Amino acid sequence: MIGSSNKDGCIGDYCSIKSGFAFKSKWWQDSGVPVIKIGSINQDCLNLSDCSYVLEDKISLANDFIVGGGDLLIAMTGATIGKFAMVPKVSETILVNQRVGKFFLGDNPISRLPFIYCTLKQPEVVSEVINRGQGSAQPNISASDIMSIPCVIPSAEVIDEFNKSTSQMFELIINNQYENALLANTRDSILPKLMSGELDVSELNL
Repeated sequence: MIGSSNKDGCIGDYCSIKSGFAFKSKWWQDSGVPVIKIGSINQDCLNLSDCSYVLEDKISLANDFIVGGGDLLIAMTGATIGKFAMVPKVSETILVNQRVGKFFLGDNPISRLPFIYCTLKQPEVVSEVINRGQGSAQPNISASDIMSIPCVIPSAEVIDEFNKSTSQMFELIINNQYENALLANTRDSILPKLMSGELDVSELNL
C-alpha cells in the first residue's frame, strides 16, 4: 500500500518524540506507580514486571509521560538502543523514565500506531538509529536524532487508509499481551502454593 522507495520525509513529519521524565533516584519506592525504564524494553515486548515505582504525588510532575494501551516506546541509550515496544492494554497509571522515548500519537494512539511501528521495522531505519547512537562510550540517541531519520511519508490519505486497514490487528496484539500478562501473574501467584501444598488439587476431576 505504501509502495514508495523514495525517502521523501522523516519520522518527525509524522509524529513527535520526547525522552521520558527525569525521576530522581531518591524517589524510587518498592511499590506505587510503575515507571518504565530502559531495561523494561525488549524488541516488540514490554516487561512491565521490571518497572520501578514512585509515589502517586509524582504523577502530576510527569503528566506528559503517562502511557496506556497503544502507545509506542523506544530505548534511547545503552545496549538496547533502538529497541521499541508497544504498551499493552493496562488498567493502571504507568509513567515513563528518562532515556525512554515516547512517540506522541494523540489521544487514540492505536489509530496512528501501525504506520510508525512498521516504519521503525524497516532495516534502513533500524540501521540509522543504531548508527546515530554511536560515537561515545555508551550508545546514545536524542529525540531530535530519531525524528530527523529519513523515511517514506506518503500522502495523508494513504497513511490513513493504511492505519485503518491494520489498526485492528495491532489492537488484537495489544489485548493479547494484556491477557498474557494476567495469565502470567495468575501462574506466578498459584504455582508456589501448588508446590508447597497450600493448594490441594488432588480431588479435581480433570
